[in-house]
Amino acid sequence: MGAWEITKKDLYLILRDKGALYTLLVLPLVFVTILGASTGKLMTTEDETKLVKLGIVDENNSDLSQQVVQALIGVGGLKAETAENRDEARLRLQDGRYNLVVSIGRAFDEQVDSLELFDVLDTEHGKLTEGLKYLRLQVECGSAFVNVGELVEYVVLAAALKSIVPQVAKKNKLVAMQIERALRRHQEQYGSETAIALPSPKAVESGPNYIYQILVPAYTVMFSFFLINIMANSFITERNLGTLRRLQAAPIRPIELLLGKTIPFFFVSLVQSALLFLSGKVLFGMSWGTYPFLLLPVIISTSVSATALGLTLATFVRTQSQVAAYANFLVITLAGISGCYMPRDWLPQFMQNVSLATPHAWALIAYQQLLTQDHPNVLVVWQCCGALVSFGTLYFAIGCLRFRNIG
Repeated sequence: MGAWEITKKDLYLILRDKGALYTLLVLPLVFVTILGASTGKLMTTEDETKLVKLGIVDENNSDLSQQVVQALIGVGGLKAETAENRDEARLRLQDGRYNLVVSIGRAFDEQVDSLELFDVLDTEHGKLTEGLKYLRLQVECGSAFVNVGELVEYVVLAAALKSIVPQVAKKNKLVAMQIERALRRHQEQYGSETAIALPSPKAVESGPNYIYQILVPAYTVMFSFFLINIMANSFITERNLGTLRRLQAAPIRPIELLLGKTIPFFFVSLVQSALLFLSGKVLFGMSWGTYPFLLLPVIISTSVSATALGLTLATFVRTQSQVAAYANFLVITLAGISGCYMPRDWLPQFMQNVSLATPHAWALIAYQQLLTQDHPNVLVVWQCCGALVSFGTLYFAIGCLRFRNIG
């Protein structure tokens, strides 16, 4: 009897265990499908419910202020509407009907009339150093947008300047004549529409949905390590039945025995990862990146690390309850530390550094390179694969040293 005979035996047992197959193959597919269907369009602007909801209060109610309103409505990614007054807008901001509120004060026209051409051409040294405050414009953000309030103010100021600059330029006849000629040329070349729209995020709409490039590999990595639970249970079952002791007494080296017990789960892990990536492609149209063939070594090295960790756990636990407790703790904790629950870029720098102590993080870095970069750094991918194999080697060595304790 050798490692291959043990592998065939365990593969047969795994295929007969419908519960294990459901947990390792079907459950990840269902989970990713549901999660993808419910959050997959989060970063697109095609679905109106996913647009940033903007409320606009125009207390000035002049032609110029209406131009600013229209400029804001024209910003891509926004669902803008007007509100009767600030109190109503703030109420909608509090209950979530608005994400942002822009208020145009009654003195807006007067403030614009006080501007000189220098002020709008050099906003850092003229009267507009105060920004929106000088123009009597105010931006209020909902709780989810507090951290990007300054960025929102820049967008609103840009929309306002689009309407203000021609108005201020009319004070200088020479500049006004030059603007008029430029507008006339624009009309002759592009038609009657002279307004230059602010750029809208078309790249997100037309390209593959970016969130799937993060979501699918993250949960693929997480579920790869789910098998440590079933793998440890397999060892406990054979130990309780006495099969493991008979195998130890057979004329086979311990390392062959451990390889024979580990390889079946390695194959299952490969199939699991392949199914998840295939479902991402078929169901959600995710891209496999510029070099799809490089996904294979990442999948293989991740599976090596996951199955070796399962072997290590199997040599430490003694009962089914210990398996459930330790395995669940490891799966949940390692996935949380590494960035499987959210993009690693969202983690604080300290946590990103800590996560490098987990194999999950190295797998995620490799997938990020391959799936989110137009020109991935292949050297980084191979370094990550090397780190994953190193984790696997370390775990397997610990498992071999601990193996004498589970007989």
